[in-house]
Amino acid sequence: MSKLMQGVVRFWREEEGTEVVEWALVGGLIVAAGAGVYALIGARVAVLMGQLQSAIGA
Repeated sequence: MSKLMQGVVRFWREEEGTEVVEWALVGGLIVAAGAGVYALIGARVAVLMGQLQSAIGA
């Protein structure tokens, strides 16, 4: 087995390594959810901000 594969196997077996992977997945899901929410309401928020600026005379 190559040294690279041995390193990958050792990283996978260590609890600390898997914990890092888990947190990376959680972070990715949070980013994906934020991007989805922004895509859904971003245009509406832009319209509302424009209306607010018009109302206050900015």
